Amino acid sequence: MSTEGPKLDEVIYFLMDKAQKASKKLSIKTFKDAGLEITLDQWVVLRRIYEEKSQTQIELARATLKDAASITRILDLLHSKNLVRRVPHETDKRKSSLILTNRGIETINQAYAVVAELRAKGVEGITSEELQIAKRVMNKIAQNMKSD
Repeated sequence: MSTEGPKLDEVIYFLMDKAQKASKKLSIKTFKDAGLEITLDQWVVLRRIYEEKSQTQIELARATLKDAASITRILDLLHSKNLVRRVPHETDKRKSSLILTNRGIETINQAYAVVAELRAKGVEGITSEELQIAKRVMNKIAQNMKSD
């Protein structure tokens, strides 16, 4: 096995991980400074529930790219904070649908301005064209790496 190849700082997967970790670190600090009592992962789950009304936990896990155990933990925390609630599914009583409480909606509204600032900071100095190319590249990599 050869140890030759590009330096780690030139490997796209390392760079993606580096960007993601920097983003998460700044998000944690920014959320805390803004007085938000949720994490970035909790924000993603709340936002997806807001966007896709009346979805099940399994659908939510797929939509947020999280495993079942992680979603369960996040939803339990959001439920204990009175941000989401589970209601019986309309057609399958063995399932529950997830909906935001009024407090959950208020949290989404408060967090959105913070998230918008974080997103803007992350793409500072990047042209619209570069951003579109980056999105296409990330989507292609994700598609190429699917194991389904």
